[in-house]
Amino acid sequence: MKRKKESSENNRLRIGANIRKWRTMKEVKQKELAAALHLSEAAISNIENDITDVTLSQLESISLALDISVEHLFTNPQESLPYGSSVAIAATEKEQMVMDKEMMYAIIGSMEKKDEQLQHVMQNMLQTMKTLMRIEDAFETLPKA
Repeated sequence: MKRKKESSENNRLRIGANIRKWRTMKEVKQKELAAALHLSEAAISNIENDITDVTLSQLESISLALDISVEHLFTNPQESLPYGSSVAIAATEKEQMVMDKEMMYAIIGSMEKKDEQLQHVMQNMLQTMKTLMRIEDAFETLPKA
């Protein structure tokens, strides 16, 4: 009898941990999953930490929210997905897109700052040129000795 209980606890432990891993890999926050299942964040945390047993209905809802099959919840995503799989590639591409977007914003900000600096330099040059022209005009009006 003890073996069945231990076996049951091991399966449940893997399911809770697997749910967390799949949720993390799919970039779904506990709050979002809780809302999709009409549960509290604490309830999701309890499921993921194997404090609370997960029902079949909840497994189905979780699989729908994470866009995976119920069977996948019984497997560790790192073990079930080969490296370079479409999910891993999609995650990497998304990370790259975020980095590219941040880089573009940084470049735009830098260019705007340079544009402001260039405008300031040009205004200073124009002021200096106008001042020099006024000085030259003043010299022309002076009597020649």
